[in-house]
Amino acid sequence: MDSPNEWWKKPIRFISGSPEEGKIKDPAEIIKVKRSLGFNAEHISLPEDADFFKKYLEEAHKVNFRVLVYFNVHAYQPEFSREHPDWIQRRQDGSMVDDLYGFRVGPCVNSPYREWAFNQIKKIGENFEVDGIFLDGPCYYPRACYCKYCREKFKERFNADLPSWESWGETLWAKFLEFRYDSIAEFLSDCKKKLQEVNPNAIIYMNSSGLWASWPNARDNRRLSKCQHLLGAEGGFIFYTRPSEVPYWKAGATAKLLETQGDGLPTVIFIAGDHKPWDKYPLTESEVRLLIADTVANGANPWYSVQKNIGAAAEMMKFIEEHEYYYEKTTSAAKVGLVWSSKTADFYGSEIPEIDFLPPGLKISRAEMLRNFSDAFYGFYEALLRSHIPFDILDDVSIEGVIPEKYEVIVLPNVACMSDKGVKYVAGFAERGGHVVATFETSLYNEYGIRRNDFALSEHFGSKFAGKILGPYQWDYIYLRKPHPLLEGITLDDIPAPTLGIALHTVNAESIAIFREKAPGRYLSLQPLSKHPAITVNKYGEGLFIHMAGAFDSSYWTHKLREHRLLLSNSVRLKRDACPISLENAPQTLEITFRKKGDCLIIHFVNFTGEMSRPFENILPATNVKVEVYGVNSAKEVRALWSNEKLKFTVNEKSISFTVPKISFYEVVSIE
Repeated sequence: MDSPNEWWKKPIRFISGSPEEGKIKDPAEIIKVKRSLGFNAEHISLPEDADFFKKYLEEAHKVNFRVLVYFNVHAYQPEFSREHPDWIQRRQDGSMVDDLYGFRVGPCVNSPYREWAFNQIKKIGENFEVDGIFLDGPCYYPRACYCKYCREKFKERFNADLPSWESWGETLWAKFLEFRYDSIAEFLSDCKKKLQEVNPNAIIYMNSSGLWASWPNARDNRRLSKCQHLLGAEGGFIFYTRPSEVPYWKAGATAKLLETQGDGLPTVIFIAGDHKPWDKYPLTESEVRLLIADTVANGANPWYSVQKNIGAAAEMMKFIEEHEYYYEKTTSAAKVGLVWSSKTADFYGSEIPEIDFLPPGLKISRAEMLRNFSDAFYGFYEALLRSHIPFDILDDVSIEGVIPEKYEVIVLPNVACMSDKGVKYVAGFAERGGHVVATFETSLYNEYGIRRNDFALSEHFGSKFAGKILGPYQWDYIYLRKPHPLLEGITLDDIPAPTLGIALHTVNAESIAIFREKAPGRYLSLQPLSKHPAITVNKYGEGLFIHMAGAFDSSYWTHKLREHRLLLSNSVRLKRDACPISLENAPQTLEITFRKKGDCLIIHFVNFTGEMSRPFENILPATNVKVEVYGVNSAKEVRALWSNEKLKFTVNEKSISFTVPKISFYEVVSIE
C-alpha cells in the first residue's frame, strides 16, 4: 500500500505556465485558477522573490496542489561558457557545444558543473518546502563529450583513450556509448541523493528518452528509472518538421514504452501546447485533445504547457479528474507485445526525428535503406493500431527474462541486434506455446551490432541465412501460396514485393509466399518464381515462429498497402486469443487500448479520424460502433464515460457485445 505522502503514485495532471501569467498577483488566486482548470500539479521556474514563493507553496499545499521546481541542466546562455569554459561539453576537435536552440551551450555532467548543480538543488530543497524538482536534461549532445574530465574518467575506468566519434564496430566505441549512458545516470542518482539529504519528502525526475534512438543524447530509460520517482519524456512535443511525417500516435506510443521501461514507476508524457518549432504559435485544439487522450489511454500522466488552446486542455483535465478512479493504478490487458529494441536502434540503424535536445538542422541519423529499424517498428505499430489489435511495447530487457504469461504473441520488427540471452527467452516463450513474429534481419547481429554468420534464431525459424540481401525491389512481386490463414482477406495471388528481403535456405519451415525474380523494368509480364521465400512458418515446441523475410513492416510504413497490413495483422491474429476485441462500423484510425483495474475492464477509444491532413483541425465522429469483447461472459454494467450513458449489452458464454452510439475524439467504456 502506498504511503499517504506518496502523492506522485496517484493520477497527476501537470501544468507548466499560467493562462493568467502576470495578471494575478495573489498566490491563492493563481493556484485557484490552475485548480479550476483541472490541474493538480505543476512545473514552475524558481521565482526571484523568495517570500512570494514561500507563500505560494503554503497556498498550494492547502489544496493539495503539488509544486515542482523546474531546473534546466542541459542548456545555458553563452555567458555561462565565458564564466566556466571548462564546464562545457567539447567535441573531438576541442570546440564547445554551443549551438543548442541555435546559440546555447551544453554543460558536462562529469565536469565541476556537477557540484554547482548539486548546490543549486540543495539550496532549493533547504529553503523551500517544494514537492520536488524536475530536471530538464541532463544529456549529452552529438559529437560530445571529449572534455578533459570525460577523458580522465574514461581513462580511469577503461584504461584507454576516448575513441573517435562514431567508430561503429569498435569495442571502445561501444564502451564510450555505455560510459555516456552511465555518466548521465550517475549524475541523476547523485542529484536525487543531494535533494533527499535536505528534503526527504521531495521527489525528483528528469526529461528522459522517447521512442527514438537514445545514443545521441545518452539517456537510457532503464538505467534512469532506477534513480528517479517518475519517468517522463516528450511524446507530445510535435511537428518540428513536415506534420505528415509525425506519427499521430506518438504520445500513446511513448506512453507504452515508458510503462515498460519504468518497471512500475508512474509515467509522464510532456505535451507542448505550441506547434513546434514556433514556441508562440498554438497547436490546434483537436491535436491537444488527442495528445492528452492518447497519453491517458496508455496509462501515463499528462503534462501540458500553456498556450491559447488551454480550453481544450482544461476540458480533458477536468474529465480525467472527474473520472480519476478509471485512471488510477490500472494495468494493460493487451496480449501482444511489440518490441522496441534500443540496441538495434543504437547499433544497427534507426531514423532519429528532430527533437528539442538536438541542435537545429543537425542530421545524425544512422538509418540507411538497408538498416532502418524505426521504419520497421513504425510500420508494424501502424498496422496493429489500424487493425484494432491492442498491444504493449516491450524492449530488450523485457525479452531477456521470462516473458510474462499474459502475452500470446511477441513481435520482433527487424530486431536485428539480439543477445544470446534474448534469443534463449524468446525461444522459451515459443516452446511454451507463444507465437513469435519476426521480420527481415531479426537476430542476425549481436547486441553490439556485430553480424553473425547466421540468424541466432535460425533453428527456430526453420531456415538459414543464405548470405545476401534481396532487392531493392521497385516494381516487383511476391506470389502467395494459398490457402493459408496468414493470407486471409487477400484476394490477389501476386502482391507488390516489399522493398527489401533477406535470402533464406529453408530447412523445416513452410514457405507461405515466394519472391518472384526481379524485373528489369516496368510494364512486363510477371517474372518467374525465385527460390527465395518471403514468408515462412515453423512449428517450435508448442508454439510457432513466423519469419517475414520480406521487410513488410518498413514497406507498409512507406507505401501503406492494404495487403501488407493484412499480412502483418494476420500474423498476429494467427494466435486465436491474441486479439480480444472485434469492431464493426469503426474507422481504421480508431485506436483501441485495454486497461484493467481489479474486475473492471476499461476500454479507451481514441479517434484519430481527421480530414486527411495534419495538424488535425476537425475530427470526424465514429457512430454506432459495434463492439464484441471476447473472454467476458458476465457484467453488471457497461458505461460510456465521456457521453455519460449506460450502454445496453448482451452476453454469451464467449463474449460481451454492445454498441457505442458516438465517439467524437475520445471515449472510455467501463465494463464492471
